[in-house]
Amino acid sequence: MGGDGKGSGDPIPEEIDEHYRLFGKEPWEVDYGEKCAVCGSPVDECGLCACDSASD
Repeated sequence: MGGDGKGSGDPIPEEIDEHYRLFGKEPWEVDYGEKCAVCGSPVDECGLCACDSASD
């Protein structure tokens, strides 16, 4: 592991990895649960979906 907590074999260079910088994990590390009843997209671990109605 590097000094920033990322593994050395990451496919996205640290300098341009906005998702890791913002959320502290790679996009493929997000845990999804059920699908939103309104838009049908997966609801993430924060309760968010594509239309933002899953958090209501």
